[in-house]
Amino acid sequence: MLPDHLVNRLESKTSVKILGIHFTYDLCAKRKLNCDDLIKSIKEKLRIWRCRDLTVIGRIQIVKTFIVPILLYRASMICLDKEFLNEANSIMFSSIWKGKDKVKRLALVSDVEDGGLKAPHLESIIRTQRILVCKRLANEQTSN
Repeated sequence: MLPDHLVNRLESKTSVKILGIHFTYDLCAKRKLNCDDLIKSIKEKLRIWRCRDLTVIGRIQIVKTFIVPILLYRASMICLDKEFLNEANSIMFSSIWKGKDKVKRLALVSDVEDGGLKAPHLESIIRTQRILVCKRLANEQTSN
């Protein structure tokens, strides 16, 4: 039995934060804790770069360098819903174009040889990462 002064200090936690990711049984709280804060962080990072006079290719490179790794880290830990990915895509592409889209997104995502600028396509990047993890798990070779 715990002493009275320790019993009053015990609290039950509804969520646990491990390596920057909130884990909880409540799906609404999980989305609010993980996704909403991530959206704010993405907007802030892109706002810092907005005042620079960058080309479209430069803004795409900023998104690839600073935004995609953050999203991939979260996607490797938890499942990101379609609604969140659509919101992240719209923020990224509005930052690339400094407003409304000037060209279809699929055209911008395609290779330079095909007339695109190799902009990131979040859904395919996340699927590719998940497939590579499954491939590594299926591989029977022991790692170092």
